Amino acid sequence: MAYQRRIITQSIRLTGSPVGSATHVVWRAPMPCTIVTVYGYRSGGAAAAVNAKIGSTDVLAADLTAGNGAFATGTPTGDAGDMDAGDVLSLEVASGDATTVVIQADIAIDADAYDLS
Repeated sequence: MAYQRRIITQSIRLTGSPVGSATHVVWRAPMPCTIVTVYGYRSGGAAAAVNAKIGSTDVLAADLTAGNGAFATGTPTGDAGDMDAGDVLSLEVASGDATTVVIQADIAIDADAYDLS
């Protein structure tokens, strides 16, 4: 049986008046994997800069300006999105004054990983 690389998604939706700058732990990698894309969306307010972190290291070289009414996307460069088993993924609002922020990370799991348990 052939297994293909799988993509899973971790996300967070935050609301506030405005949403404060903070980092939120959302996932622990059960096996080696790679963050392939980070998405940001906002509504209300004037701006929101977002990023993802593996441990304390930013995944994107520069914070992503979350789109208003449409998702903005960013892609890690080099090995910035690589996660080892046990690494922690956090999603971060770096700055801004939006009233709703959604941050999403798409994570690729290699074809030879059969079980996520």
